[in-house]
Amino acid sequence: MWLLVHKQHFMKRLSIIALSLVLLGAGCLGGSSGSTGTDAGVFKSINAGEEWAQHVIVPTAQGIGTLATTNILHMAMDPQDNNFLYIATRGNGMLYSEDAGASWRQVRDKELQSGTISHVAIDSKDVCTVYVATGSRLFRTDDCMRSFDSETYVDNRGETITRVAVDWYDNDNVWIGMSNGDVLKSEDAGNTWRTVLNTGQTVVAFLMSNTDSRQVMVATGRKGIWKTTDAGSNWSSLEEGLDEYNDGDNVYSLVQSADSGVVIAATEYGLLRSRDFGESWEAVELVTSPGQVEIRAVAVNERNPDLIYYAANATYYYSQDGGSTWLTERLATTRTPTVLLVDPEDSAVLYVAVANLED
Repeated sequence: MWLLVHKQHFMKRLSIIALSLVLLGAGCLGGSSGSTGTDAGVFKSINAGEEWAQHVIVPTAQGIGTLATTNILHMAMDPQDNNFLYIATRGNGMLYSEDAGASWRQVRDKELQSGTISHVAIDSKDVCTVYVATGSRLFRTDDCMRSFDSETYVDNRGETITRVAVDWYDNDNVWIGMSNGDVLKSEDAGNTWRTVLNTGQTVVAFLMSNTDSRQVMVATGRKGIWKTTDAGSNWSSLEEGLDEYNDGDNVYSLVQSADSGVVIAATEYGLLRSRDFGESWEAVELVTSPGQVEIRAVAVNERNPDLIYYAANATYYYSQDGGSTWLTERLATTRTPTVLLVDPEDSAVLYVAVANLED
């Protein structure tokens, strides 16, 4: 049955791809003011980080475009198809790849072909359903990007939607985080919303337990992490556990193992690890001193969380023993790594997205 459903999704996508070459003019997509270098976009390794290649080709009806000057703020992998990737850019809308990053295409919706996209979330039960956050609006497609509903959520206060998450157990449950620290939840796939938490700081990450989707962490800048164990009815602050580490309450991202037994937070202090879903934390020993480098892009091998990866300051770091020792490789970019993904089917395949965050 799963194979039949997956095949149906794939066939839907093939029809979308066949119709999608209507996109950009030839040349660069461009970047924000000041982004003149060609070291942007997405980098990929097929040998566990020993070598990296820039993957920035954008074929269009008018010629070959490039992401080489485009700042990537977020990147997501389809939970059912590791060849299908989505990227959110600053100034150049949302793009996707159906060939593991070998080429990229823009979506057909004109509103999503430009401007800044802050986040993309894919429904793990129905991969043709995708949520896209841009400015104060949440877009939704349920037909594999043939069309989008631009009013799934609209914030009339002008606050920016910074993060989106979809419940893997009950996909009617959708979460969004806001620039003012609000966390909103919909229990009907985006038709209605209610505020369940105000953290007081910009929401930078959601982490939903892989074993119990009622357990959710919300990470913020300068206010640490908040946690619910009952799907948002009650919340507790985990900031006290982070206070031991200088600037550990300024969180950039969260990742976890397949069983959620290991959670790693990328913070201003460095990498912090929890073995009890946020109740307590320990520092991961790094090559650099605490706070020396800004780590935003981090990943763990889902099946073996002793395999830790992160990227910072044009360097890729890799540990096979939980952080006791590290290997490093250079990245051919001057920009900040923003996201690091590991292919769940082949841990030798890695992706790093980069951006100039100072523009």
